[in-house]
Amino acid sequence: MRVATRPAGYGRRWPAAAFIPVLLAGGVVAACTSTPSTFEGPQYSDETRQMEKELAAEATALGVAQGAVGIAASFDRTGIGSLVAGQVGMAARNAMMVRAEKRMQAQVEKDNQEFYRRHGIAEVAENEELPPKGRKPKDRKAP
Repeated sequence: MRVATRPAGYGRRWPAAAFIPVLLAGGVVAACTSTPSTFEGPQYSDETRQMEKELAAEATALGVAQGAVGIAASFDRTGIGSLVAGQVGMAARNAMMVRAEKRMQAQVEKDNQEFYRRHGIAEVAENEELPPKGRKPKDRKAP
C-alpha cells in the first residue's frame, strides 16, 4: 500500500519579499488608470485639475504602502503587527484626507474668485444669505 506524500514546498511559508513584485505591479496598474476629473468646465483652472491628479496619486501611493505593510504585518504570528498597522494606516489616511480637503477648498475658492472677476460678478460674501431658488426675499420689518 502506497502512502500519499505531500507536494514539494507544502507547509512552507512565503517570505514577505515574494509579494514585492505583486505590489509593484499593482502600483503600476493603479498609476496608469486615471479617473476623469470632477473639475471640468471653464470655472475651474488647470491648477485645480493638476492638484486633483496629485492628490489622487498620493492616495494611490498611500494605499499601496498600506497594502505592503498589511502583507508584512500578516506574517507576525502574534497579530500585534496587524493591529498597529491598521491604526497607523487609518491615522495616515485621515490626516491625508484633512490636508487634501483644505488644499482643494483653498484652490476652489481661488477659482471661484477668478471666475467672479472674469465675469464681472461682485464678490459674494461668505456670510451673505442668498434666498432659496424660486422664492423672493422677505422684507424685514423694523421692530
